[in-house]
Amino acid sequence: MISRRTFLGTSLVALFGEGGYSAFIEPQQLRHERIVVPIAGLPSGLEGLRIVALTDFHLQPFTQLAFLKKAVNAANALQPDVVVLLGDFVDATLSAIEDLAPLLGTLRPQVDVLAVLGNHDYRKGAGYVAASLQREGITVLRNRGLLLPIGGTEVHFAGTDSLSGQFDLSEALAGSRAGVPSVLLAHEPDVADVVAQDGRVALQLSGHSHGGQVRLPGMEWASLPLGARKYPFGSYQVGKMFLHTSRGLGTTGLPIRFGSPPELTEVLLTSV
Repeated sequence: MISRRTFLGTSLVALFGEGGYSAFIEPQQLRHERIVVPIAGLPSGLEGLRIVALTDFHLQPFTQLAFLKKAVNAANALQPDVVVLLGDFVDATLSAIEDLAPLLGTLRPQVDVLAVLGNHDYRKGAGYVAASLQREGITVLRNRGLLLPIGGTEVHFAGTDSLSGQFDLSEALAGSRAGVPSVLLAHEPDVADVVAQDGRVALQLSGHSHGGQVRLPGMEWASLPLGARKYPFGSYQVGKMFLHTSRGLGTTGLPIRFGSPPELTEVLLTSV
């Protein structure tokens, strides 16, 4: 079986023949994806709740702070109620979080900034990444949840560890309440089958896949990481649960994107 790195390397040779579009143009073309999520029994006070999701930052060596600042500014311009950060803050070096965390600290939602960690964060140093984010006032959810008071009612946000950590859905959802909608932040989208079976989550937000990062017709599977091969990008209905997988912001392995531009996700909740 061809590996993801081998696939990306072969693609790099081919795509540079297209004038370097995949290396110099598409990775800078931030796309705003607006998703409307219908939720049965949504309290009236949560109608139109705006969540902005950013994920897969992979700061350095390929993704640069200036591009991520552009994404943060775009997120703030949407005036979200809640911003969620879905993991993979660092890539090659753990020290990159020292530059990224202060930038993410400039996010200005109405209520809170919430984060979960990704597999790259666990590989480099999950504790250090989490502590750096928390110093900037960002709430890191590691197999736990919290109730946020919004619009005279509440919404439950929960976050699980990456599959590279200690994924524990039961712990994450321990604080959920009947009649209060739950939104789950989970780095790897393919946990959705397990999450949907639980029945308590209305919406799962994930990243990890980069949308394949390089999508060549008929060969998308080769560039997808484990944990993001069933639900690699876009929106899905999994049982009664809604799932959205973001293509993320940065690149890893090689500094290229083709057919999968970086994404800022705006989610609006609405009643059924």
